[in-house]
Amino acid sequence: MIVARGTYFDGKSSKAHKASMRCSGGRLTIVGDVGPLLQGVRLSQCSLDPPLGKAGRCIRLPGGAVFETTDADALSAIDRSWGKNRMMRFVHSIESRWKTVAVSFAGIVLFVWLFHTYAIPVLAKEIAFSLPAGINTEISRHTMDVLDAHFFEPTGLSSARTEGLKKRFGSLLRTLGPDAFTYRLEFRKSPVIGPNAFALPSGTVVMTDELVNLSVDDREIDGVLLHEIGHVKERHALRSVIQNAGVFLLIASLSGDLSQISSAAASLPTVLVHSEYSRTFEREADRFAALTLVRTGEPVKPMQDFLRRLSKDAPKFPGESVLSTHPAIEERIAELDAFSRKQVR
Repeated sequence: MIVARGTYFDGKSSKAHKASMRCSGGRLTIVGDVGPLLQGVRLSQCSLDPPLGKAGRCIRLPGGAVFETTDADALSAIDRSWGKNRMMRFVHSIESRWKTVAVSFAGIVLFVWLFHTYAIPVLAKEIAFSLPAGINTEISRHTMDVLDAHFFEPTGLSSARTEGLKKRFGSLLRTLGPDAFTYRLEFRKSPVIGPNAFALPSGTVVMTDELVNLSVDDREIDGVLLHEIGHVKERHALRSVIQNAGVFLLIASLSGDLSQISSAAASLPTVLVHSEYSRTFEREADRFAALTLVRTGEPVKPMQDFLRRLSKDAPKFPGESVLSTHPAIEERIAELDAFSRKQVR
């Protein structure tokens, strides 16, 4: 016989009765201080609340009556004889052991870290590469409107200078062959941002007057343009937005709700202005530029020289610079040098 002390509520009033529960032969009896309160109730007619830590549990009886007890051993015995709630018993056995709880918590933390570090970037890349061109165009238009309203002024470069650089840009594109993007080079003045260049998802590359004026050789600008083309080809802007938005945007995108992408892309101007590409994305763009320069017989050194000059001039500008969150400049220069040497061999 299984016996447990507890409190009995008859389901008709709020009065609590001190009582004992007895279980034998698949039947329950509730006995109070003055005699039986409930007799011969089949166990199959009752339900037992699942365990929750060390809190008391209730046996719910026919007619709304309830017997509540903290006698875990007695209730576990009833649970076993009943043959139900196996999963909840398993969960309770885990949560009642602090070492198991600690290991489980560590496992959850590890899973979240692995998912955020590896799974989200992979899924973000798949989504960014599968978006239709119309989404890229709409996001780029909105981003350009925001940048023009808050950060840019009309270019002060001469038409001869801008046309010359656009022709040079066209020549670089021809060396790359056919592409899914329609590239365009735009110029803006920005005393706040300073020397910088941006690549929009549609293929538009924006270069500031300050960056152009800082160059001493157009081959330096070639490296910057190729770097930005690398960002476009690898969809770095959209991948950054998707990764930053996290798992909810991934779920919405994978389910086909592309409107969520457009909403999240409202943060793209901030990503571009604050140079918030990851180091991995910057290295990919650098390597694309270096590989293209080497393949076309052009030196990588002008691009390296320009990076050094940018790092010295960037502090003169009050806003974010092209180098604000990029990898350390000497590290980038060394990687460019090593990569270009490897390609020449």
